[in-house]
Amino acid sequence: MGKIKLIAFDLDGTLFNDKKEITPETFATLEHAAEMGIEIVPATGRFWNAIPDSIRAMKFIRYMISLNGSEIADVKEMKSLASFTIPIHRAETLCRVFDELPVLYDFVADGQGYMRREHHERIPEVMILGEWQVKVMRDLRLPVDDIYAELRQKSGVQKMQIYTTDKILRENLLKSLPFVFPNALFTSSVPNNIEINDPKANKGDGLKFLAGYLGLPIESTLAFGDGLNDMSMIQNAGIGAAMSNGIDELKAIADYIAPDNNHDGVAEGIKKFCFVS
Repeated sequence: MGKIKLIAFDLDGTLFNDKKEITPETFATLEHAAEMGIEIVPATGRFWNAIPDSIRAMKFIRYMISLNGSEIADVKEMKSLASFTIPIHRAETLCRVFDELPVLYDFVADGQGYMRREHHERIPEVMILGEWQVKVMRDLRLPVDDIYAELRQKSGVQKMQIYTTDKILRENLLKSLPFVFPNALFTSSVPNNIEINDPKANKGDGLKFLAGYLGLPIESTLAFGDGLNDMSMIQNAGIGAAMSNGIDELKAIADYIAPDNNHDGVAEGIKKFCFVS
């Protein structure tokens, strides 16, 4: 095993515990790793404005993989290093399909979320992870009267999402949509959503890009995740760590199973692979 030079991690269900907190133990472990010269890189489905202050306040974080790899940025310089977007015509076609389904949906462009006004009003119907999720959705999605008019003002879409509490519908869509839209990537991060990105926008390719940009071999990377949208990152990392609370498919391909997100799993994995003599 080579020396770890970059640690990437998902946020929800991975770094954060179920209270959406970073424990003092996990923070101290990340800080110590940074002091050792290791790059600390959040890799999330969230966009910048949706990143909690607890992350943005970490002075040792310089790079971020956001929107499932749609955006790789130097957050110290507030500079985009790479960006991969869904073309507007494809996003419009996806919206027309979603309009025929019993789902809510949104899109993100230029770091801002947008949602049909009637969908925005119905957010509590499909948010199954508590009031925090309802608040985040309401605060970070701008309600608009004409979703298509809003789309046509953009140069590209960084991410789209579908929301439903119908588990069977969600599973069927995750299986069928990739055949209907082979030029889009469908993943998920929480039990009530489906996330859509350009195929080049995934956390695994984002990790490879950033490692290359920094002149680091991919073998020197350690990555943590728990969901479907973490699969490519866990596969591509030098050491791919799945949280014990993660989905079975992720644990099946991981090099290491970390303790769950409520027991400092990221911190324990860092100690195991980085704090060795």
